[in-house]
Amino acid sequence: MNEQNSTTEIVAVEEKMRRGEMHLIEGCRKICNLRHKMNNLNDSEFLHFQGIDSETDHFPLGEFRNKCALEFLRRADAEMEQYLARTHDDILNACCEVIRVLS
Repeated sequence: MNEQNSTTEIVAVEEKMRRGEMHLIEGCRKICNLRHKMNNLNDSEFLHFQGIDSETDHFPLGEFRNKCALEFLRRADAEMEQYLARTHDDILNACCEVIRVLS
């Protein structure tokens, strides 16, 4: 995947996050992965996503949830909901900023 494709995909992910079509933490993880395929690894616009990825790497998402015990999922989901309640607006604002810079 070239840099232009990564940029296009990042914008698409962020737009899905803003519309509520993609889980915010899942989107942050995807943006971090895509960012590594670009030349601007140190751009400050991506630092917020890197921080979220680091703070939430223990939350089970996607197929990994199928391998987790129900009690663990309950605790993790409760913690994740609290985290998102605190960070929801900041995440969406970061999406808007990156879209502005990349567009």
